Amino acid sequence: MADPLAFPLSFAEFQARLKISVSEFYINTPMQIDRTAGGVPLPAQTGESNWRGSFSLPPTNNRSDAARIDALLSVLNTPGASFLVYDPVKTHPADDPAGTILGAATPTIAQLDASDARMVKLQGLPGQYWLRGGDFIGWQYGSSPTRYALHRVVSDIQSGPLGTTDWLQVTPPIQPGIIVGDPVTLIKPVIKARLEPNPAYGAHRSGRAEGAQFSFVQIVGV
Repeated sequence: MADPLAFPLSFAEFQARLKISVSEFYINTPMQIDRTAGGVPLPAQTGESNWRGSFSLPPTNNRSDAARIDALLSVLNTPGASFLVYDPVKTHPADDPAGTILGAATPTIAQLDASDARMVKLQGLPGQYWLRGGDFIGWQYGSSPTRYALHRVVSDIQSGPLGTTDWLQVTPPIQPGIIVGDPVTLIKPVIKARLEPNPAYGAHRSGRAEGAQFSFVQIVGV
């Protein structure tokens, strides 16, 4: 007897099965803006920044494939369900679109700024390796459960001859729990996410299924 799926679902169990036609992948920072009696805005952050996204799947004439996706969405549309997901249109650093320059290098966290959670140094990169503004970097940290962090590099930066960068700024800010030496992922770094309620499974007609549409939000800290 096959075991039930365990969460978070892996790439192979979920995202690899999807033919994605339209996607969104962005940072959401909850904000509230009050105003003084004189009309001066007083913005305040009301919660942790997190990643959100959405996928739209194309119509298909293969009803069996559509039904398989519907079944997975049904499993994920339950309390406690989660899956690993990456941005399907931004999978590699801009200057290394196939990952061949990175090769077998194993970058890690070199230094963290205790006073500024936006700043980090990396080590273990190839010498003179470029990271461009907008590139993704990520890492896993903690245990029971394992947590997944995802960040964008804010400005272009090049590693030195020995593969260590200067301070680089990332967004969103780095969560507590990361330590020097943690491995860094540059290719298909992921978040752990849950579905937003009520995914659109897509209408089914004779011989044709409209593509499903669903949104998701990062699970932070659990």
